[in-house]
Amino acid sequence: MRYRFVLFAFTTMLSACFGGYDPSQPVTFAPGTAVPVELAVHHLDQVIDQRITLSGLPRAREGRCAGVQPLTRKDWMLTGENGACLWVSGQTEHARLLDLRPGTSDERVEVTGRLLRTDQGVFVLRLDR
Repeated sequence: MRYRFVLFAFTTMLSACFGGYDPSQPVTFAPGTAVPVELAVHHLDQVIDQRITLSGLPRAREGRCAGVQPLTRKDWMLTGENGACLWVSGQTEHARLLDLRPGTSDERVEVTGRLLRTDQGVFVLRLDR
């Protein structure tokens, strides 16, 4: 029993030190509070068709999301640490077109919109206008 506790404590400390995230931990999507995309991606199925606010790095097609733009040819990606990625549809004043290229900006942005799931099962955050 003591061995299990020590192993659990070590694993918890290790993941905290390296920015790891346990997807089984709950995430609260409170109105007006931005959730980092790397935490949110594990819980998106719980907030489909709800208005949420996420934060991450804006990227164009060179980001980490699989496939092509799901809704429009202007869709872009909100990326986070650990390879997290979510498609975003719509424009925001916080992310200019130039910011979407990798290496151009390392400033996180916050975006608010309604989370959709396409017929192909792809999550997309449609931004408020």
